[in-house]
Amino acid sequence: MPSRRAVLAGLAGGTVGSLAGCVSTAGPSATPGTDSDTDWPMFGADRLRSGYVPSAAAPRSAPSERFTASLEGTPIGQPIVADGTVFQSTWYGIEAFDAADGESLWRFRDEEPGDTAVQYQPPAVHDGIAYVGTESGLVALDAGSGEVRWRVETDSRVSAPPVAGYDWNHLYVGTIEGTLLDVVLEEGSSEPPGTVQWTKSVYGEIVRLVASNVAGVTAGTSGGEVFMVYDGRGLWRTKVPGGVTAMTAERGNSLYVATFGGGVLKLRTAAHAGRVSWHTEDGPVAQGLLVRAAGGVYGADGGGLTALGTDGGKERWTVDDAASSVPAAAGDTLYIAGEDSILAYKFDGGTGVGGARIDPRRWEYTHDGGYVSGVSVADGAVFAAVGDGDQRILALE
Repeated sequence: MPSRRAVLAGLAGGTVGSLAGCVSTAGPSATPGTDSDTDWPMFGADRLRSGYVPSAAAPRSAPSERFTASLEGTPIGQPIVADGTVFQSTWYGIEAFDAADGESLWRFRDEEPGDTAVQYQPPAVHDGIAYVGTESGLVALDAGSGEVRWRVETDSRVSAPPVAGYDWNHLYVGTIEGTLLDVVLEEGSSEPPGTVQWTKSVYGEIVRLVASNVAGVTAGTSGGEVFMVYDGRGLWRTKVPGGVTAMTAERGNSLYVATFGGGVLKLRTAAHAGRVSWHTEDGPVAQGLLVRAAGGVYGADGGGLTALGTDGGKERWTVDDAASSVPAAAGDTLYIAGEDSILAYKFDGGTGVGGARIDPRRWEYTHDGGYVSGVSVADGAVFAAVGDGDQRILALE
């Protein structure tokens, strides 16, 4: 039997694709987004890390280039877009651009000796402030100028993109030494912004955070554990079969966790205290983010892009021309990088029966090369962070 890649290579123009695996129904339907004034204010778009903005308008047919803007450093993760500004974390610092034309607005780099490489986490942006995780803590930057408003020192490098609590009243931060912090943001609070409400030590480097409840936060570690913490107290802890690579939550009591080498799991939270609902052992090693949309979770690794049903974890479809990068979704379309391109896929994987599927892809845009660390959708466009040599932000509309 020919490989999936061989079958794909033999099909013309990307209009017909081969999708491997047992294909089930596509779940709830999705419709095209129509709002061209949406934001992507934090990693994964929201505090659930869904990677999906249903209302967002984005190109569903072959796009044109809105702009290309050069980056000073190698990009990390997906672009963050809020209030008409694109914020990109890099190994240089945080770089800000006008989302309409790519004009460089400012760059921020914490003081470091010489040219030491520093890893800056994708920021969370709200109400004119960009909250950035750095080697030494959390820094609050004026989103318009890049000037420092305040900072919180931590015991070690911030190792996970910060996540906002309910209604942006708190921000949760995790470090490489396993310290979880609750930082006050709300101006009307009895304590000033930047006050650390509580800290909690967990076991291992914190790599992913979600805030699915009105209060509390869930942390995933590189050592393969998931912790639920409320008001500084650990509520439950679950061991998973591999280091956590991505997490996404549903409102209620469902959490989806991708692991390194251990597949994808659905955990039942709240009173179920992290009990495993299902485990797909050959699920994708999702690169930073599991997109949750239309009754499925979608993740990409070196083997391509895979869609799993949220009900039982059954594989719906897989395409192997998608690269290992952070994806994003809007309306009825999922966007991700290819080897030297940006790709747009239908949630249902196209039409057909069994492994052969027709028309899974909406479009492919070939760029000038370089790996893509991640994509996001906002302001009616797809934004991609491209690395390797010609480091840049690419906007397609």
